[in-house]
Amino acid sequence: MSALPTNTTPAELLATATAQQAAGDSTAALTTYERVLPLLTRNERPHDRARVLFQMAQLARFEGQVTRAFACYDELLPLAKELGDARAHGLGVAMRGQLVFMEGDKPGGLQAMIRGLEELRRCGAGEAEHLTCHTRFFSRRLPRAEFEQCVHTATGDEALREVLLKAEGC
Repeated sequence: MSALPTNTTPAELLATATAQQAAGDSTAALTTYERVLPLLTRNERPHDRARVLFQMAQLARFEGQVTRAFACYDELLPLAKELGDARAHGLGVAMRGQLVFMEGDKPGGLQAMIRGLEELRRCGAGEAEHLTCHTRFFSRRLPRAEFEQCVHTATGDEALREVLLKAEGC
């Protein structure tokens, strides 16, 4: 896509970033999201800001920009909590947990994934089933006893414990 004029509106920037992302151009989308983020203040456009932070975190993960992804998640999580958006918060916790896991802290990452999953299940988010599969997939990279300990540490939800501990595959 061609360079955007400097007087482009936030709505136009968001539409462009979304199109870039859909076209698979993560680098361009990240650049455009970075350009629009300062225009989406916590006070005036908090929901848009949260959405952009989540998209930036996801794209940064895919691009191997771990520090940038953590920074986006770390700003997103308190904002989503403040907004009362349990879905955004649960997704952020779970996705950040995956990144923690991939960076080497497997128990800490898995526990965060489970906490995010628990939050998604509580609010009835459609992503919960998919993230259950992701959590099971990641669990296979730990010894069974360590996985069980992570489940018991991360959640007191007996139904979720049962789903995670008794299920085989997805």
